Amino acid sequence: MAELQLGRKKVIKWLCPNNHCSLIYHTFRKFTSNHRLQSSMSRFILISILLVMFSSPLVYGQCNGDSALCNKRFNEVSYVTTHNAFNYEGAFQLPNQGFPVSQQLQDGVRAFMLDVYLLFGTPTLFHNESTIGVLGNESLEDILVDMKQFLDLNPNEVVSIIFECNVTANEMDTVFTNSGVKPYVYTQTTGQTWPTLQSMIDDNKRLVVFSDVDDAGPGQDWYHYVWDFCVETDYSAASRADFSCNFNRGDSLNGLFILNHFITGISGVEDSAILINANPYLTNRVNQCMSYQSRLPNFLTVDFYEEGNVMSTVDLLNESYTEIDEKRVSEGPIMKVFPNPFSELANIFVNNSAQYKGATLRIVDMGFTASFYSVEAHFWKVSGLYEYVNDC
Repeated sequence: MAELQLGRKKVIKWLCPNNHCSLIYHTFRKFTSNHRLQSSMSRFILISILLVMFSSPLVYGQCNGDSALCNKRFNEVSYVTTHNAFNYEGAFQLPNQGFPVSQQLQDGVRAFMLDVYLLFGTPTLFHNESTIGVLGNESLEDILVDMKQFLDLNPNEVVSIIFECNVTANEMDTVFTNSGVKPYVYTQTTGQTWPTLQSMIDDNKRLVVFSDVDDAGPGQDWYHYVWDFCVETDYSAASRADFSCNFNRGDSLNGLFILNHFITGISGVEDSAILINANPYLTNRVNQCMSYQSRLPNFLTVDFYEEGNVMSTVDLLNESYTEIDEKRVSEGPIMKVFPNPFSELANIFVNNSAQYKGATLRIVDMGFTASFYSVEAHFWKVSGLYEYVNDC
């Protein structure tokens, strides 16, 4: 028996006979979904929030969860990017993120900064060579296997990796091959126009790889030297006062813009992330840097992405990359679902939705046969949470 909770109240139960269900969920703004997740099983759960102040048919998202992105080129899209993405709370000391890469993928993160070193001859992820991985480490191959599985199950998603690399391109080539993810890698020629997301999806070349070491050999054109393609702001801010929109590494003429937006010392600082990832601070800085550089931030790079309004801010960037309209800035995500996938219990938290009078939650459980079963529940906002009213 699987259970669904909204807020902190149990709402609906349904059978999950395979003991492995997944949530494919949509949050709507102009009725375009932000994220689409699915499991390897043909059984899945579809959850959609339909705001009662509007009426519209359900829209299935394409191209990183939004059909409006399909005809945009890779360099015309913003991506939530996690700094030291591997370095997560629970598995690493002094973390930069709250969840592992596998969960970040499900939550909508689409670009990952990874530091890789050789540890006993194996390409391994950890932060700072001087620690020799004693504060936590994870095999790069394991992370790439997670990415392969995600790309297998989500054929409309495009993902990027930016490596700080302390191993050779040949060693990286080997681990990409061994993980099985290499067929997904995309190759871009310097000076070439980037393709649209839809084109990358059609060609099934949906993993873009960058490295800060320029050592790719023959047959490794997919292993892009990052500073041939990207330009960044400074990455070493110790406080908000250190933030700058000035370019640091990379040529200002490069087509991709990395906006580093994190405060870090020895590790990430979650208390600071709570402040700087929240609106209006985040959108103010994004607008400032877009205005100063006349560039769309392609990789908005943060610590503790789950704090604040990172996802909704990137959604707004992808609507119009000239400036974020401050009047449309949300104070928080409409909905957060975890864990995903799940076997017994899924939680949905609805936040900061005072502008909405209510919501409809629709659940569809598709089995291996053509038959299906559907439950629809209606909710009304009470004291910041949605209260269950009835089901039919």
